[in-house]
Amino acid sequence: MRLAGLAAALALAALPAAAGAQDIPIALAPGEVLLQVQAQGNHLARPDMMTITAGVVTVAASARKAMADNSALASQLIDVVRSQGVDPRDAKTAELSVEPQMEELSDDAAERAERQGRGPRILGYVARNRLELRLRDLAKAPDIIDALFSAGANSVEGPRFSLADPAPAERLARRAAVESAREEADTYAEALGMRISRVLRMSERGHFGWEGSETITVTGSLIRRPNLEPGELTTHITVWIDYAMVPR
Repeated sequence: MRLAGLAAALALAALPAAAGAQDIPIALAPGEVLLQVQAQGNHLARPDMMTITAGVVTVAASARKAMADNSALASQLIDVVRSQGVDPRDAKTAELSVEPQMEELSDDAAERAERQGRGPRILGYVARNRLELRLRDLAKAPDIIDALFSAGANSVEGPRFSLADPAPAERLARRAAVESAREEADTYAEALGMRISRVLRMSERGHFGWEGSETITVTGSLIRRPNLEPGELTTHITVWIDYAMVPR
């Protein structure tokens, strides 16, 4: 898939080119005209990695008890991760917290409490532990998620699909962007009765890979093994290329 567009107008042949994005003047030879083209190249690829976050949430009357219960469940999650063959570098703690669960008061009750010089009561404490996992074997991902729930996970967020090595997709997207830019340049040159003589300058204006899955959040008990469809990811590359045109 290719998208391209003309980024700037033509420059007079006898004058230096405008400074452009890099503020570096371009000297044109006599008879040359500047053509600036912006082009985008896209490449589609099947993802080979996904990221999920599995967590445990516990509630208790004291912060110590909430954290103790939480730590016990979190240890079970880590044991499952190890038993499923997830590399240690692909598992990290994303959140560890304990905070009070406050009494919810109506506006009138809150106003009365304020007049009496007291705030909302602490009803208990909520402890959270979230583990971020990178799964490099997508075929095993549903079984791993199922095992996490069986071990006590009560919150799973994801999946976020990605490429373990994005470099090949980026190279192909760059090639598509350059080819698209040249095709666009040839079209404009031909329409003006000219031809492309040389490339004066090229720059890449950034790129990104689109993670082609919306985030799905599951909380509570998992009833059945999840189905996951990774689809395709699109890698985008945008380039600016300055060409010199001469009469045919």
